[in-house]
Amino acid sequence: MPGRKPDPKKRAQILRAATDVFSTREFHAVPVDDVAAAAGVGKGTLYLYFPTKEQLFYATILEALDVLRAELRAAISGRHGEDALHAFVGCMLDFFWRRRQLAVLMHSYEHRLREPEGVEWRARRAQLVAMARTLVVPLVPLAGRDVALATEMLLALIRAAVLNHRDGARPEHASDIVVRVFLHGLSAPRPRRARVQGARAAAVPR
Repeated sequence: MPGRKPDPKKRAQILRAATDVFSTREFHAVPVDDVAAAAGVGKGTLYLYFPTKEQLFYATILEALDVLRAELRAAISGRHGEDALHAFVGCMLDFFWRRRQLAVLMHSYEHRLREPEGVEWRARRAQLVAMARTLVVPLVPLAGRDVALATEMLLALIRAAVLNHRDGARPEHASDIVVRVFLHGLSAPRPRRARVQGARAAAVPR
């Protein structure tokens, strides 16, 4: 912003408005004028902070991830075990339940992010994954690299619940389903190969 010192409060004001607007409409259906009006600034002022709509959108995503991380930390603070997992899942679902279109846009544009936005996005996602992993480790009896897979499966369940929920569905109900499917699906004891083979042999008619 040559010739003018950036105002962090003004930037944050624009990002809050952009989050609200992008949370309710598809990317192509959002004119920059609408974001400027929602932020209470002129279009020229908005362009001083974000020269293109794409840059505004990317900044909105990164800001949303920062807010989400802070809310997740507060939600799981002082909680342990399954209680912490419920709090984590519930917080994430509630966050995106109120910003469903933003979640859809994030899912659609995740692999289109260019540098440096792509680097910043991956760094923030890695922080969320690390937070989820600390909850998964004590609950799911998997060893080694399987913990990383289990963590991604948990996040995939959350993403599926956000992207596919029906109108009128409650996030707390979806949270219960996600946690139940995750824990019972991954924590079930693995059948021993010998037992499976023995059962098959017994089933073969002689």
